[in-house]
Amino acid sequence: MSAVSKALLLASALLLLGADSHLDARARMADALYLESGTGDLRGALRTYSQLSVSEGIPADLAAEATLRMGLAREALGEPGDAEDAYRDLLERFPSTLWATEARSRLQSLEEERKVVRTLPVRFDFDADVAGLFHAPSRSTKGRLTHEQVDREGGLEGVVAWETYVIGGEDDLIVVGFDPKLQIEGEVEISVSARSFPVHLSFFLIDQSGTRYGTTTRVVRPEQGWKHLVLAASDFSDRSSGASGGGYQPGTGITYLMIQDATGYSSTDRGENVILVDNLSVR
Repeated sequence: MSAVSKALLLASALLLLGADSHLDARARMADALYLESGTGDLRGALRTYSQLSVSEGIPADLAAEATLRMGLAREALGEPGDAEDAYRDLLERFPSTLWATEARSRLQSLEEERKVVRTLPVRFDFDADVAGLFHAPSRSTKGRLTHEQVDREGGLEGVVAWETYVIGGEDDLIVVGFDPKLQIEGEVEISVSARSFPVHLSFFLIDQSGTRYGTTTRVVRPEQGWKHLVLAASDFSDRSSGASGGGYQPGTGITYLMIQDATGYSSTDRGENVILVDNLSVR
């Protein structure tokens, strides 16, 4: 047999072995899915997902799926920290796969769940980080939240920097999540300042049914420096579609406090702006 023929035979054998390996990996994935959904054996499924996620020679898409399912199984087992590790591993090793989008979504959901307010009254001073604030998922591409140290009253103080880009006819949203079992009186206090041009802010309390109780727009101008806003329950009225305008009833359970940058609707200012946020309290 010539050297060329031997090489061709070897290549064919390797391709067959690779195909067999891929088929075996997919069969193992199917078995793990059955263990998870068919018998409820999450631990058993997790062992297979873990092995597949680091197996050599299997398609990247399959390894990425196994890594995602590791995270989902960890969540179902009540292990959110390990679930986050799996999702971050997926994003690091397989950032361009279909499963990466789901991993990012799950990380966002876990972050939101971790930040849910479970006791009242609550006060965020933002000395160390952005605390319970997060960008609304529907506006995640609009801007971002960072933590800054700024000079306030002669000393450095930690604040949230809400970096946003104002476009006509569009808004931006940040939120705080609440356990809906809490009895919220609807009293909100917050200190804000604007860095580039006046910011037009509205505040909303969102209940479990999706009803939105909103305030009128408050304008904060850069030349004012820090402005302390105090909102009472009577400042929130029903802004849902077709609503009669009834007011928020103290003690109603809510899922979110939402802060809206409505500058794109309310003024002609456009472009980058930074809204500084400090000392947010809710009771």
